[in-house]
Amino acid sequence: MRILSDVEPTDEQLKIIGDIKPGYRIIRGAAGSGKTTTALRCLRELVTVRLKRRQRHGHEAPVRVLVLTFNRTLKGYISELARNCVPNDDALDLTISTFARWARTIVGDIDIAGRDQESAMLRPLLQSFATAGKHDFFADEVAYILGRFAPENRAEYLTVRRQGRGLSPRVDRPLREQLLRDVLPAYEQSKIKRGLIDWNDLAVLAADTQPGVSYDVVIVDETQDFSANQVRAVTRHLQDSHNTTFIIDAMQRIYPRYFTWREVDITARPEIIHTLRENYRNTESIAAFAIPLVDGLPAEDDGTVPDFTACSRSGATPLVVEGRYSHQLQVMLDRLTQITDFWTESIAILQPRGGGWFSEARKALQSRGIAFCELTRENEWPAGPEAVALCTIHSAKGLEFDHVLLPGLSQEVTPHGPEDGDADLDRLRRMLAMAIGRARKSVMIGYKPGEESSLVGLLNPSTYELVKVQTP
Repeated sequence: MRILSDVEPTDEQLKIIGDIKPGYRIIRGAAGSGKTTTALRCLRELVTVRLKRRQRHGHEAPVRVLVLTFNRTLKGYISELARNCVPNDDALDLTISTFARWARTIVGDIDIAGRDQESAMLRPLLQSFATAGKHDFFADEVAYILGRFAPENRAEYLTVRRQGRGLSPRVDRPLREQLLRDVLPAYEQSKIKRGLIDWNDLAVLAADTQPGVSYDVVIVDETQDFSANQVRAVTRHLQDSHNTTFIIDAMQRIYPRYFTWREVDITARPEIIHTLRENYRNTESIAAFAIPLVDGLPAEDDGTVPDFTACSRSGATPLVVEGRYSHQLQVMLDRLTQITDFWTESIAILQPRGGGWFSEARKALQSRGIAFCELTRENEWPAGPEAVALCTIHSAKGLEFDHVLLPGLSQEVTPHGPEDGDADLDRLRRMLAMAIGRARKSVMIGYKPGEESSLVGLLNPSTYELVKVQTP
């Protein structure tokens, strides 16, 4: 599977790459603006400078570098890119990892509750004030509290603005008090009884563990989907004279998390914040197609709305296919054979959910003799010649493909509440916009009439070509 090709840096990227002063740096930008590429070029520059300094001063300690991603698929992709960026030098100690895997190397082997176990512990505690349909929302609210606030500061939740959680359902002070008073203590006791910790506990433990290794250079990709406690853990394991870069775009946040830089003890002075505005990935047509999905959403401090006026390339009009799932795939694959070079280009078939949701796509590709690989939750980037990848939307964050297909966009796989500002709806809008933003040349969406996701109704018909496939 091909990876991002090396491109010449733009003028706005060069200004960032040349900044090698120690300290924190924040790179913001919309999808396609080259945030990750810029950060990796910074990595190359910083490593080169530090290796030369080490040799010049005769230091024995290696240059320690940490690159963190938010999921395993992105870790595999970034690993391929990062290893091409840094020199092969025995004096370089390079770690590329997800946060969870890195934190476990610090804390040690310990049983961590899975999603199902967390749900089993939380649901009985939420029944007293939440209807069954709201259990998932309040389970996410618990995760929001635990991830944003250090254990000793959780009372701040009572008065803080709940950014990153939408406007609906409303969580007033009595509900917040009940969560802090009744739910969180009981949840902690339930974990202790089972001998488990959760992923937030892992972050807190990693922050509190005395550093065995302190890092000289750190890159944190997709920081908007890290929790405050995860960021705190990273900042506790830095050399005094460090170079740490956070790559962030709050408009692409797809998890119930939020923090301010002040909350994680980082002073976000204007001189350390760099915003990339040029969209080099998407065509004007693709960017315009995605705009309605994020239009009106709160941008927050680190959000950057995709700007189709910042795109410099024209391209094919996005395709929306209405019909049965198998017919959607047929139309999309027929169109691909007309516009795609399967030897040099990359194609992703994305779904909101994994597992059996890819069964039909596998059959369709196999029937046409099209080789494919699967990216979801893979630790290593596929080294084979396959041009087509199957991947969940969550796992596609940070990746890039020439063509993106999103068949089967139904309400079943994109459920949310009915109100404007619903937390799940806001998250889904960002998620679909992010998925569309993975595409360089073309994007196609499909749905079955009568079952389509409400997200389809947000799209502007003037920005896409609609094909209706009649059922025989």
